[in-house]
Order: sequence, then structure tokens, then C-alpha cells
Amino acid sequence: MTVMRPAGSEPGGESGGEYDPFAPEVLEDPAAAHRALRERCPVHHHTGFGENGFYTLSRHADVAALFGDVGLWSSEWGQGPIFTKEGGLRSDPPEHTVYRRLVTAAFTARRTAALEDWITATAGDLIDGFAADGRADLCAAYAVPLPVLVIAKILGVPAAGVDEFKEWSDQFMAGQNAADPAVQGAARAKIDGYFSEVLEERRAVLASAGPDALPDDLLTALLTAEHDGRPFTTEELLPLILLLLVGGNETTTSLIANAVWRLLDLGLWDDVRARPELVDAAVEESLRYDPPVLGLFRTNTRPVIMHGVEIPEGSKAHGLYASANRDPEAWDDPDTFRLDRDLADLRRRHMSFGAGQYLCPGAALARLEARISLRLLGERLPGLRLDGAPTRVDSFMMWGPSNLPITWSS
Repeated sequence: MTVMRPAGSEPGGESGGEYDPFAPEVLEDPAAAHRALRERCPVHHHTGFGENGFYTLSRHADVAALFGDVGLWSSEWGQGPIFTKEGGLRSDPPEHTVYRRLVTAAFTARRTAALEDWITATAGDLIDGFAADGRADLCAAYAVPLPVLVIAKILGVPAAGVDEFKEWSDQFMAGQNAADPAVQGAARAKIDGYFSEVLEERRAVLASAGPDALPDDLLTALLTAEHDGRPFTTEELLPLILLLLVGGNETTTSLIANAVWRLLDLGLWDDVRARPELVDAAVEESLRYDPPVLGLFRTNTRPVIMHGVEIPEGSKAHGLYASANRDPEAWDDPDTFRLDRDLADLRRRHMSFGAGQYLCPGAALARLEARISLRLLGERLPGLRLDGAPTRVDSFMMWGPSNLPITWSS
């Protein structure tokens, strides 16, 4: 169990050359380790994972270049450290383009705005469930169930499966810590098995009663869409559904919990509570300062030399969003959490939702859930404060609390 502490609380960290992304001190305080990488080892080769290890890029310009050049840095072999073909949105163009168009229709500004009242009501119901208690684990009571309920509604699956969805997502993300693909594959098999059955049931309804008999949700949209004059197969849809399920709840849970934790820890909660116009700034600065995804991987299609380091063709490279978001070459006062940054510039330049063609299609939805959460928690839980130190999620690629003890005046 790793207790989270304020980022950079012990400046210096370990030297860039000794960087180990799985070391307890790095998991506890990645910002200090990232600072050392930027200053002393901007291209680092970690040999302690799998057969050939992976490279880590930490400077803003290098991370932006990695995610901006899809010809050189491919997603074909997965966006994690394991070499695996994930398909769907985790593929290269033109396949990626096909699936992105398919998903983007579900996350338009109009569709996202139409969910606001439902999300607000659902969030309020969750708070009602613990508001009288005077203390809670914010993650278990609120930040975990809300995003899962939202993505379940969008997909069109029963809310009764929320606990299983979260368990499967956690297992899948934890599998990224292991060099053996079978570890992650076991968790993926559970998700694929569930949604395979759902898709087959809906195909039977479609065949017998037509599309009007199906609910108006994302699964129906995926099932009835066509490419090259034919419907998508189950095998083609499952990687997409996996990404939507995992990405739609794990990252938003961390966004909500990170924002509340940081605002309370730094004494900024009452400012945001008293001035609702600061909510957007708090969400965006939280994304910059504490990105839920520390970084993703790409595989180079030809040899690359960066900062004097040769990265052989076919290597895994980890582009650190979190480090890019704290690079002093790109940001003023990067290690200070500030609510006075230019909002448009902040939203445009932080990399926490990815970049370019791979920008997260659910970014607007995650922002909406976070804004609603900060507003409602401030309104409904007077005197909110921390009730102990949070513990970290069990994934070297993610950053956020797995539990967040809070108390308030009940």
C-alpha cells in the first residue's frame, strides 16, 4: 500500500540514470523522479521489464513529438508496455480513423450536454447515500461509482453490473504492471465475455424485430454501424468497448479524487467553493498537475536517436504526460498548483487527454463529471476536509487515490 503525499515534497528524488518506474519511491512521488529525468536523463532506458525493457521520454517537446508523429511512433503494438495488438482506437490510421468516427458520434457536445441533468441527479443520489455519516472514503462512496454509472448508461448496460465493471477495469489496469500478457489477458477475457453475450443478444433482437426494437445507446450504435458495406464483427467491436469501459471510469475516478484531494490538501477548497467561477480552472489545473494517466506507450517504426540515445526500431517508448505537464521549458512555475492560469491556454496545452489524432473522445464528458462533482460536494458537504492520507492506485501508468478519507460537518 503506497500512501500518497504532496508531489515533489522531497525535491531531487532519485537520479535520472537510476530511474525505476516501479520503485516504491517513484510510485509514491512520481513528480520528483520526473524532474530528475528531465534534468539529467531525458531519454531513459529501463531494462527491468520484459526482454528489452522500454524507453522513457520526459521533456515536453519530446513527448509532444512522440504523440504527434503517428508514422514514426505507432500504436499498432498497444499503448502499454506489453507488446499486444489491441485494435480499435488503439491502432494506427486508417483503422484508428474508422473507429474514432464511430465513437465520436457518441460524445458530441450536444450528447454530452444532454447528460448533464442526469449526471447531476445521479451524483446527488450518491451523496445522499453518505452525507449524514460525517465521514467517508470519497473513492468508494462517490468517485468510483459515478463514472461507472455514467459509462454504463452511455453504453446501455444495466447499472447492476457496476461493481463487476469496476473490478474488471482495476484488474485490467493492474495487469499493465506485469510483463506477462496473460495477466492482463485474464482480466480482458472477463470484459470480452460479458459484452460478447450482450452483443449476441442484441443481434438476435435486431434480426427478429429490427433496429427500432433496440435501445438508443452506444452499443446499438456500434452494432448497427457499417464499414465497407458490412456490420462490424464482435471481434472488431470488443477492443473498442474495452477502451470505453476502462477509459470511461478509471481516469474520471482519478480526476475527481485528485482534484478534491489537491484542493483540500493545499487549502484551496473553500476558495473554489465560494467562487464557482473557479471550478473550471480547478479541473484543468488538476489535469495538468495530477494527470490520471501518467503517460502512454508507442513503438517506433524505425531507429531513432534522441539526446544522444539510440532507440532501436521496434522499441517501446513511454511518453510521460505528467512530466511534460511540469516541464519548466513549457510552463511558468510548473510545480505550483495555481488557479490563476489562463484557462484557454491551460486547456489547450496540457497533455492529460492525449494529443492530436489520439485526443480522448470522452474529454468533455470527464470534464463535465468533474465540474458537477466539485460543485455538488462543495454545496452538500460543509466543512469538508481530509480525514487521513490517501493511498495510491495500483498501476505505474496511473495516478490517483484508491481511497480518499474525508470528513465534514454532518
